[in-house]
Amino acid sequence: MNPKRREGPTLNATTRYYYFDEKIGFRPDVRRVRFSLKTRDPEKAHWLWEREYRKQWRQYYGEADPEKPRQILFNQISEEFINYERDIKKVKTWKTIRDRLFIIGSHWGNVTLNSINSDRLAELDSFLHRRGLAPKTINDYMGILKTTFFYAVRKKYLTDNPIKEVKPYTVDEKRREYSPDEIRRILVAADRIEKGARDNTVLQKYARSIILLLLYTGMRLGELINLKWDNIQSDRIVLRRTETKQRKEKVIPLTSGISTILEALRAKNSPFVIPRKATARISSHGSTSTILAKMRAYSGIEDFDFHSLRHTAASIMVSNALGKGVGIADIQKILGHSKVETTMRYMHSDFGRMKKAVEILEEISIINETEDDERPPGK
Repeated sequence: MNPKRREGPTLNATTRYYYFDEKIGFRPDVRRVRFSLKTRDPEKAHWLWEREYRKQWRQYYGEADPEKPRQILFNQISEEFINYERDIKKVKTWKTIRDRLFIIGSHWGNVTLNSINSDRLAELDSFLHRRGLAPKTINDYMGILKTTFFYAVRKKYLTDNPIKEVKPYTVDEKRREYSPDEIRRILVAADRIEKGARDNTVLQKYARSIILLLLYTGMRLGELINLKWDNIQSDRIVLRRTETKQRKEKVIPLTSGISTILEALRAKNSPFVIPRKATARISSHGSTSTILAKMRAYSGIEDFDFHSLRHTAASIMVSNALGKGVGIADIQKILGHSKVETTMRYMHSDFGRMKKAVEILEEISIINETEDDERPPGK
């Protein structure tokens, strides 16, 4: 029999560094292997320990790893994959991968990798729909899951990827913005939701304020519900790099309309702009299913979603403010886009503006002067 492994790294109580200390091999050819993992991070140490354990057994056999558990859990491989993305590949979005795999793992519970099939994946798809996620976001979840399974195949935990045949949703990339009439209906629906909201339903209790702030600022819902009062400076909202999707600082000037809403919310005496307890955690996805259903029913807008309010704000700024002392770089900064091309998507052609652009060419004096110089005498 091979020696029983410790199931984890050993901590040096003096230096607080973790080290590898295992017996490798079969009796009587058993040797003790001990060395520092050179880290004080328990999560990283566990990942390094697992990797080194398998490496030592490969060296002992000369070719193969020790037999991997046949009934490895999905949550186990998820944790290993997250550590791999964070520590080895150093992927910047590893926290998003971690959060989404946690949601999937919490929903599935203690399922094994071998038990995941098309039926379980279809049930997961339904679960994500019930959470109010858009098809594009569900595609992102499935993409992360697909990459996780490919990692499991490479590690020989699986023989085949169970998700590789799942087809992603066809997503219409056309931006959806609301008309003035739709915005009025949305605000009326928000008022109705507020009146019937219970104290513990934060998004419903402050539905109108949330709608208006999303329209006035162009923020994402997640940015708004996690916004704190220390993000509010004298004349602007400042989101730090760690608080935005693009990991870039975002600055939004305060207007009189935004300030009026903020003053009403400040009276609620909460560390968050959208009032709730400091210990309360709200997910921009997990807490929206009920309010989305009510907004769609009360407003009559069947495809209502909060992100379209951001599209509406972006389209209004680009279509109406651009050229009136406002530059595209200013709007790009407010929306937090990394590339100006993303901001330009919200610019829609208009025949009236197109005609005005051509007329401006005629008004330029240098062109008129050139025409006069080139006319034949007597004309």
